[in-house]
Amino acid sequence: MKAYRIQARVGGKYMNHLLVAENDKAALNAFVKKVREGKVEMKDDGFYDKYRTYVTYEELNESRENTSVEQAEQPQRKMVK
Repeated sequence: MKAYRIQARVGGKYMNHLLVAENDKAALNAFVKKVREGKVEMKDDGFYDKYRTYVTYEELNESRENTSVEQAEQPQRKMVK
């Protein structure tokens, strides 16, 4: 599992979310699902053109400050003994 930061600007709104997924595609799909469920905070953004859509994502490196895997939302896992 990898941690990702996904940022999107759509219709004058800005979204920034951390999550954990198997790969890039799964991370983007999980982000879309969370946006549809209303679990991603949307902030007003007056800087970018509200008629364009911008989406960026990055795989987080734990050595960078304030972007650790622990800050990312973890999927629930079953304990295996």
